[in-house]
Amino acid sequence: MGVGNMGAGIARRLMANGHSIVAWDLSAPRMAALAEGGAGVAESAQAAARDADVVITSLLGDSSVEQSVLSDGGFLASMQPDAIHLCVTTISPDCANRLALAHRSHGTRFVAGPVAGRPDAAAAGQLTTYLAGDRSAVQAVAELASAYAVKIVVLEGPAGLANAMKLSVNYTAISIIEIMGEIYAFAEKMGLDRALLRDYFEDAFNRPALKMYANKLHENSTTGTNGFALVTGLKDVNLMMDAASGCGVNFEVGSIIKRKMLKAIDMGLSEADWSSISQVTRSESGIEV
Repeated sequence: MGVGNMGAGIARRLMANGHSIVAWDLSAPRMAALAEGGAGVAESAQAAARDADVVITSLLGDSSVEQSVLSDGGFLASMQPDAIHLCVTTISPDCANRLALAHRSHGTRFVAGPVAGRPDAAAAGQLTTYLAGDRSAVQAVAELASAYAVKIVVLEGPAGLANAMKLSVNYTAISIIEIMGEIYAFAEKMGLDRALLRDYFEDAFNRPALKMYANKLHENSTTGTNGFALVTGLKDVNLMMDAASGCGVNFEVGSIIKRKMLKAIDMGLSEADWSSISQVTRSESGIEV
């Protein structure tokens, strides 16, 4: 249910892999386009779910998913016992857990299966998906997911864990976009060739240093001789901030980093690796450091 750009790509991949699809969407032209490719179409969400072994929803968010499932006209009431609802929408962890509880009460099963990737990746079967929820249902839908996802990550635990993982991925992406935007603005104001930054960004994520820091933060390690000491890093951050301010660019992320660096120094971490700012985040989140 929900056959926009992402949902339609997933549906077509499922059909290409021999699965029978019955589509439902508020847009008749979208359903007609899938019907031309061999999909069945339903007159309502309830009708689409009535005889389905697996109901897949690709909608907009918490409200649209809960409305489609739990409202008076929702499809939960028409699902067969033990049938599975696989939600590929990015929703909140709390919403995923509420849906899992509703399905459990109804005698049906729920799997949170948010996907990472663009619609063209869906059409090519190159998405990544995170699956969590009812264990037997996760195992059952993994084969379906292989039709549209090149990477399937199964998380043990409540359904909401899959959405927590997807939100982590999305937050990382938008944070990097913001940082790149700040740097491009700085480059323009300083007269630096933007192409140099583009080349750097394209190469940066293959650099060993980022992989090293991913592991350091995973292990909560603040030691090491291969990185920057915090006090040295603070000096460089001050240089960055002063240069940006001097040409009229606001390094907003840099302001957050500087605050945490100063707090980490107050915590006695001045000679620790500059990645120790992560300890401030942990402390401010109520995690013991």
